[in-house]
Amino acid sequence: MSLNESNLGRSLNDVLAKTVRREPPRGYLDVELGVIVPSSKNPRTHFAEADLKELADSIATHGVLQPIVVIRREVGYEIVSGERRYRAAKMAGLTRIPVVVRDEDNPQHLAELRLIENLQRADLNPIEVGEALQALITEHGLTHDELAGRVNKDRSSITNVLRLLNLPTPLRTAIAEGRLSAGHAKVLAGVSDPALQIGLARKVEDDGLSVRALEQLTRLGAAALVGPAANKASKPAHLSELEANLKLLFGTPVQVKDKGGKGSITLQFHDRDHFNRVVAIMDRFIKQSNLRSSE
Repeated sequence: MSLNESNLGRSLNDVLAKTVRREPPRGYLDVELGVIVPSSKNPRTHFAEADLKELADSIATHGVLQPIVVIRREVGYEIVSGERRYRAAKMAGLTRIPVVVRDEDNPQHLAELRLIENLQRADLNPIEVGEALQALITEHGLTHDELAGRVNKDRSSITNVLRLLNLPTPLRTAIAEGRLSAGHAKVLAGVSDPALQIGLARKVEDDGLSVRALEQLTRLGAAALVGPAANKASKPAHLSELEANLKLLFGTPVQVKDKGGKGSITLQFHDRDHFNRVVAIMDRFIKQSNLRSSE
């Protein structure tokens, strides 16, 4: 008996019928994790390992209480929102997860849906929101006004979030990891000098400054940093700036020593989770460097 296209279609349907239970009374499907794939377009990119472990422990005890949102693909499903729950469910050893299926195949509408679903759950940090908004502008040619209407935000909010993408990389990392709040980020985005932005961010972390206190410091400008700079007068400016950048990148005090071209870089870590985060950041940069060198 020859295997024609019709038989292949029926065979595929049989496989999916055995893998995915049809919709139960509560209004969602109970789906094998193996037929669900994350989306490469997910606006959320940062998943803290400690938070995932905590959620996995909860799921192992209570199950997944809130279904994830997916769309159908030719084979299986793709996640629209809920990748964190999906990851935690796998970590907890689950083999199935409840899903809500959205029927949508328009790329722009899907991008908007992913963003809105995450915004409604407050799942995204400000940098992830900005990157998702910028992707909608770049890929679909939306203006700030059009975008504001699509995601139910006012235009000024859209503009303010997008401004964060212009901040230096160490500051964007600190915002994404929650070491600088959205309020602090908004104030720093209004400062034109990158070196001053980094210096002010360092003071926020060192002194636990409120947003209002940071606003007051920005009015003073570079004079706000004279005190701390005076204590480090013996260290060359480029080393002090390097220490500030590394501190923002790793979220920990960093000491750089250089004497005649020889020296050391010392990083501190607070606990095992912090150590793992520092190592993960180093590993990411090493992989990126290896990738560039192989091109």
